Amino acid sequence: MSDAVVPSELPPQVPSLPPIPDEAQRLAVLHRYRILDTLPEGVYDDVVDLARALCGTPQAVLTFIDEDRQWFKAAVGLDGEQTDRRIAFCDVAIRSPRAVTVVEDASQHLRFRHYPQVTGPDHLRFYAGAPLVTPGGHALGTICVVDQVPRTLTDAQARQMQALARIVVHLLEARRRELDGQLQLAERELHQRELVRYQRELESKNTELAEEARRDALTGLLNRGGLAQAARASTARAGDAFTVAVLDLDHFKRINDTLGHAAGDEVIRIAAEEIQRGVRGSDVAARYGGEEFLLLMPATPPDAGLAVVERIRAAISGREDLPTKVTLSAGLASGLSGRDTPDTLFQRADQALYLAKRRGRDRAEVADE
Repeated sequence: MSDAVVPSELPPQVPSLPPIPDEAQRLAVLHRYRILDTLPEGVYDDVVDLARALCGTPQAVLTFIDEDRQWFKAAVGLDGEQTDRRIAFCDVAIRSPRAVTVVEDASQHLRFRHYPQVTGPDHLRFYAGAPLVTPGGHALGTICVVDQVPRTLTDAQARQMQALARIVVHLLEARRRELDGQLQLAERELHQRELVRYQRELESKNTELAEEARRDALTGLLNRGGLAQAARASTARAGDAFTVAVLDLDHFKRINDTLGHAAGDEVIRIAAEEIQRGVRGSDVAARYGGEEFLLLMPATPPDAGLAVVERIRAAISGREDLPTKVTLSAGLASGLSGRDTPDTLFQRADQALYLAKRRGRDRAEVADE
């Protein structure tokens, strides 16, 4: 019963097997046991060894008949893991679920004498198979014994084979109950994980909504509320220098009046893009209102803050995709953490911004300390 080549066509005198009336349901029941293609297990090996000893044959096998194959769960005295269902003796045996199918000499049997395991090197002659019948009456496979010489099976041996088949079904039922229990437990754990995941998604969504409420819809920068929260959350050490910068797009009203508000929005969006690109990881950038932006730069002395602003100012001025030439004026003020507040520095930076505008715009001024 090793893997064998299936003849392309059996002789016409071999009658075709009638279809199993409930084959679809039988296959569904077989798959519910989740036994196919599982690893060897000692208890099933013991069953086939016992069958071989009871019947005095050199070979025994526990088979399951799938849709198009005969698969071996356990075997003794033969090689291979499966054969084509079309040449499986057990496919014939499961069609008589209440009896043990006995073939005393397959070489003389009208159907089996043409099978390759009979005509080939396996030289199969004797076969006896007891179907594995479920509580619902479905024959899933067999416990069978095989020999290379003709022989008979006694009534006592047939009864013992059927008893072994019932034992296998009891093992399958116990396996199914255990797997179903594990599945139910896994489903409960999955449900619990889904609830936890859903809760985390809600928390994440709430965080996202809270983050959206802190940000300007057009630019994605922090708005005034977000800036206030960021300022309160600042962890700069007392005595560290920090810098505040106020940035203002020059002649922005003229852009809105001449090119329209859509163009004005595009100018603000591009300017915010360059501001976000120009700040450092610890810096905080916000759209403070209209065309005005504010930078909070922790642990930053005036010269370093001025370098950040000049980089942003040059980047905006150099953007070729702006609807018109855009320049930026800025005012900066620096102080010490623990001594000066961001609001105080903002007022000083705002005064420096007006100084930059009075001096011709397109420039940055630093407030005196």
